[in-house]
Parts: sequence; structure tokens; C-alpha cells
Amino acid sequence: MTAKEAAERGQWDSVMRCYAEREVLLQTRPMSVHEADELVRLDEQIHDRVHMIQDVLMALLDEAAATKQRLQGLRQRLGLVPSTPKTLSVEA
Repeated sequence: MTAKEAAERGQWDSVMRCYAEREVLLQTRPMSVHEADELVRLDEQIHDRVHMIQDVLMALLDEAAATKQRLQGLRQRLGLVPSTPKTLSVEA
């Protein structure tokens, strides 16, 4: 549940810590079918959240690229010297 709440807040480091802690617990403690079903349900919610955030980030990157192209077009029409291309690296 803590991982789900952290994912909702965008605290991905906390989500990863929760999964690491859960891995240790799962190796040392048996789990009921009900608990396993609950974990799967929570994992699906976190998975959905991750994909939603990825979609938002991709849309923002597409928008930034389109804005950059529009600005480059404006610079060309105004006869300004093109700026040195800058690279943006995104690590997921």
C-alpha cells in the first residue's frame, strides 16, 4: 500500500524501496492467497500509474520538440543565427 501511495505522489525512489523490502519479506514469510491477490491488485494500480506518467511525459516531450521546431522556424524567418543544438536525455 505504501508503494501505491508513493506512486500516486510520484516518489519513485520510495516505490523502488518498497518493492525491495517486499522482496525480502516474501522470501522469509509465507503469504495467503488473499494477500497475494491484494498484492497483484496493488501492483496493477502501480503499473497503470507508471504507464499514465510515461504517456504524460511522452506528450510533454513531443510538445517540447514541436515548440523547438517552431522557434527554429521563427529564428530562420527572422534571419537569426541558429543556436547550437542541445540534447535532452531522458532516463526512464
